[in-house]
Amino acid sequence: MKKASFMSEESQKRYDAFWECDVHDRFLTYIAVGGGKIEKPQEISDEEFVTYKRDNIDFRLREAHARNNGARFYMDGFPRQFINYGPGSLAAYIGGNYQYAPNTVWFDRDPIIADWENPPRVAFDEESPLWKKTVEFTDAVLKDGSMYASITDIGGTVDVVASLRGTQELLFDLYDYPEEVKAMTDTVRACWKQAYTKLADRVAQYQDGYTSWMPIWCRQRYSPIQCDFSAMLSPDMFKEFVLPDLIDLTEFLDKSIYHLDGPGEIPHLDHLLSIPRLNAIQWTVGEGKGKLSDECWFDMYDKIQAAGKGLVLFVEDPAGAEKLMRHLSPRGVFMSVGRCDDQAARELTAFAEKLGTK
Repeated sequence: MKKASFMSEESQKRYDAFWECDVHDRFLTYIAVGGGKIEKPQEISDEEFVTYKRDNIDFRLREAHARNNGARFYMDGFPRQFINYGPGSLAAYIGGNYQYAPNTVWFDRDPIIADWENPPRVAFDEESPLWKKTVEFTDAVLKDGSMYASITDIGGTVDVVASLRGTQELLFDLYDYPEEVKAMTDTVRACWKQAYTKLADRVAQYQDGYTSWMPIWCRQRYSPIQCDFSAMLSPDMFKEFVLPDLIDLTEFLDKSIYHLDGPGEIPHLDHLLSIPRLNAIQWTVGEGKGKLSDECWFDMYDKIQAAGKGLVLFVEDPAGAEKLMRHLSPRGVFMSVGRCDDQAARELTAFAEKLGTK
């Protein structure tokens, strides 16, 4: 069976170069302009719609068609569907509880680890209702064949442990039950690998590469990795409880990106840059902390690039992207640019092509 592909060979070369912390001919840039929507069925109440829009696969597929068919893709953009069942959905695949909300899915509302004296059995369960929905939606998009299907947001291993235990409780556990926490992290990571492999094997049958919740293409198996929980840890505790987990995942995957979520995680940057097989850092400013293109972040970007790591930036607008392109080396940089109309997209394309490889 011929595998589906939704981008040009030149764009594929740019993505290949990004993963090698290099540049093909210009900045690697994802732009999607426009995109249609479909309305909520009139017979479905707002309360019912919270579940309906997640579980009704036909609705989600029609929604994906409307968005992708109505979009114009510039530079290195491509049609895709994020198989979204909430950040850290692994928690529900291994025995945890979940709760749909209007704009997310909660996995930490009813933790299942009450204590470490008698913890529950944690194992990957293919009969989990949320796993079955994840597989059903993934298969529907793959068989539709008009867009890339992502691998779902499995989550960060330690973040999933926090969902199963409770964030505050887990913070105390690092002092009171450190070995139990490490053992559970190892168990959850083994489940992470099982879930990822099963999804990646499905994707590999139908399309010529992989995407994730990030709109980034790779011909090899990759995933964002993260630990939002680490914003509450010292660098020494990060080194003890988080770094070994991240190193193991980078060795399991072909390629990887760390999701650096806000200023609270900056103290861990040196540890992250020390991970040999980590390919890139994705920086998120955080609510109310300014823009990615603010000059206060430039020293951090320079440090990341000087360490030989790539940089992933979801830039707010074309002006910010142009500002960043003027400052950064294009080597190992991916930008997704928001708030673009067709004229702005064409102008940014021309600007990037004029810059070339600097």
